[in-house]
Amino acid sequence: MDLYGQDSETVDGEQDLFKPEYKKYKRKDIKLDLGDVIDFTKQNNMDSVQEIVLQESQHPAVRGLKPVKEWKSYAIKGFPGFIFIRNPFVDGHQRYWIERCVLDYPNKPSKTILDNLVDMSNVSDVWLTSQKESGSNITNKDSLIMKLRWATMGYNYEWNSRAYYDEMKSQFPSDLYELCRYIAFTIGYHNFSAETAIVNYYHMSGDMGPHKDISEIDHDAPLLSFSFGQDALFQLGGLTKATKPVCLSLHSGDVCIMYGDCRLVYHAVPRILPADQDNLKHCYNFNEDSPYHGNKTSEENDPKSPDVSEGLAARRQEVEWGLFSQYVQCTRINMNVRQVLPPGGTNIADYPQPVCPSVNCKTGKTSSVHNETEQTKS
Repeated sequence: MDLYGQDSETVDGEQDLFKPEYKKYKRKDIKLDLGDVIDFTKQNNMDSVQEIVLQESQHPAVRGLKPVKEWKSYAIKGFPGFIFIRNPFVDGHQRYWIERCVLDYPNKPSKTILDNLVDMSNVSDVWLTSQKESGSNITNKDSLIMKLRWATMGYNYEWNSRAYYDEMKSQFPSDLYELCRYIAFTIGYHNFSAETAIVNYYHMSGDMGPHKDISEIDHDAPLLSFSFGQDALFQLGGLTKATKPVCLSLHSGDVCIMYGDCRLVYHAVPRILPADQDNLKHCYNFNEDSPYHGNKTSEENDPKSPDVSEGLAARRQEVEWGLFSQYVQCTRINMNVRQVLPPGGTNIADYPQPVCPSVNCKTGKTSSVHNETEQTKS
């Protein structure tokens, strides 16, 4: 038994140091202890943290991002290939991305968990349908929007086989593509091509178990992860579960990048926590109509995105922002963006199914570990 009453476990002959740490933060029957959690906002437990300077991006500036020289970026000793960027967004601009994640990205041609749960044949707009059907009960567990756990764009991830297929592909949002290309350049990856995104929608009881993201054919390109809304605890481990994970506190606007030695490590989200309301006021404000009216020619309203088109203007006017605010108050949104193919690649079928080399520390032998589930649970 460990300190928290959990049975010790072994994987491939090694002690599993990840699972006990995951359970420690996930458990609701004991008081949550954040004493060991790295919090970049509060500057807690920063002994193993090193502040770093990222390079100026040579791609066109993305509206809503602060200049790179103003970003607060960090590396963690013992976890090479992991970079944490503390909220690089201009005050208020996170609203744009939250709107996109809730109002636009779950709609066709994206694929969502709702396709497997309900008849979506007559649903062209997930939010407006949920708003009409549920009204003030929008955050009830039975409302359509609360059943939304994930949406995939670009290459649509197939959960059952845990793979991507050439025939399962939709257009990738150009605004998100440009955002990721810009940020990837700052860590020295100059040719990043965002080809798939999984947007996870966590509610306050949600979590995501220890897993690796290995289904992409290109494991050299970085994985970019954006957090919006409520807080989360994020655990970062090693190539095997014999590495004890470090736990980080993620706040709205934070960006995590995993590349190089860190691209294929175990990681998890054991807990969602209420965000500090004063901090959220600087991130976004839903007490007024959306400032993004879809006018491409307006410098005021165009956040460098051809996706925000005239067709969205009418839909934004139908949104009841009070209900939208209620939803965000109980939700953490995670945009997880990856490159699937190697540079110059055009077809997934041209490559073998990817596997992840995991080294057994005692024997030195390698084995293939396939991707674990990434579906958020509530």
